[in-house]
Parts: sequence; structure tokens; C-alpha cells
Amino acid sequence: MLLKKFMGLDRIIRIIVLVIPFVNWICELALRWSIFLEKKDVVSLVIAIVTTFGGGFIIGWLDFIWMIVYDKLALLDIKVSK
Repeated sequence: MLLKKFMGLDRIIRIIVLVIPFVNWICELALRWSIFLEKKDVVSLVIAIVTTFGGGFIIGWLDFIWMIVYDKLALLDIKVSK
């Protein structure tokens, strides 16, 4: 649900949100935990835990680059219609 709303934003807004450091981390936390709650699989849980405890900034910057290049979030295999 949250991922669909995030992907519904303009691409430039998504990129701006992902480039601001603290906002990036909060956005990553919300997105990754909501993805886990939707999918309920081990991979999503591991990514959500890594994002929460130390890897949030790294995954956030990876998502920033992925958003610029591929217009989607990294480490995500969900098809989202805008």
C-alpha cells in the first residue's frame, strides 16, 4: 500500500526524498517494513531488519541510484502499477 503511494509520486519527488539523508532513512524504514508486511517472506524481513539496524543509509543511497537509473527501488521484485 505504502509502496504504491510512493511510486505514484512524480519521479523527481521520489528522487528528492531519497537524496535527503534523514528523510531517506525514514522513507526506507517505512517502505521496507510495509513491503515485509505485504509479502511476509524471509528476504523482505532480512532487508527490513538490515535497513533498521545500520544499513538504512546504504540501502537508501542504493535506492537513490536505482531510482535514477531504473525508476524502481533496489532489492525489490514487486511489480507496482502507478
